[in-house]
Amino acid sequence: MRTKSIRGQKYLYLVESQWDSKKKTSRQNIVKYLGIESNVSIHDIPENYQNSKKIIDYFTNQKYFQPTVQNEITEKLQKDLLILFQNGDHVQANSALQSYEKIYGFESFLTNVLTPLIQQIDSLGISKKIDLGTQTTCYNTIQDLMNLILENNDSELKKKKILICVPYGEQHTLGTKVLESQLASKGNTVYNLAPFTPASVILESIELNKPDCIFVSVTLDENVISANRMIQKINDQYNIPIIVGGQAVQNNSENENVLIGQHLSITKILKLIQYKKFEIIPKITNS
Repeated sequence: MRTKSIRGQKYLYLVESQWDSKKKTSRQNIVKYLGIESNVSIHDIPENYQNSKKIIDYFTNQKYFQPTVQNEITEKLQKDLLILFQNGDHVQANSALQSYEKIYGFESFLTNVLTPLIQQIDSLGISKKIDLGTQTTCYNTIQDLMNLILENNDSELKKKKILICVPYGEQHTLGTKVLESQLASKGNTVYNLAPFTPASVILESIELNKPDCIFVSVTLDENVISANRMIQKINDQYNIPIIVGGQAVQNNSENENVLIGQHLSITKILKLIQYKKFEIIPKITNS
């Protein structure tokens, strides 16, 4: 199947590769013009080509990427994962992830499946629809899932070095684990420092590892002041880009030099790092 774009509209052709023995190369011959891509179904394919694996794979993928189908798959996966998280089964959760990832990719899993599911678990806990023990089991299982993903990550580490840290007093590390797995899956070397790491040790890690960028995650409002102090200490010694995110960070800062990562995609952030298109962050604010 081959598409051709004309004035923004995509048209689909059925083509067949044939070997030219004289020129010793393969060329594609058009078997049939099929029409506008979105209107084509497998019934438009000549019968003698309909059982071709490439043809079947094409229409299978088209089906899976239809918004309605993808939404249904996402919702079912979230329901299945919630049960697995409540049961503490990160191994089966990883199997479910791998099935989804083959079709939609890992970043889609994190963005469209896992992040909304974590928010749902938070809401269920707040509304007392699940008890604290079950909520804790869910969080621990997600952590185990992220660790398993990182252990099995076979991406070639050849891009940026990134350090993730939290201000002293932060304990909730689920978000930083998800961020670590997302960055590592794109080939970045990630140093994810543990909670309650003193600022002096964070500075030592920066000196030792020389990261290209630093992520600071702040979950609790009362830790914003601590985060500001830590960021100031980093800025006093190093000229390294810092991106701030987390539930305690808002996008209404009056400081124009503050880069808030709440609604930036990882792809966008990595481009900013690569081309150095943002300034050092001197201060963050909450609501």
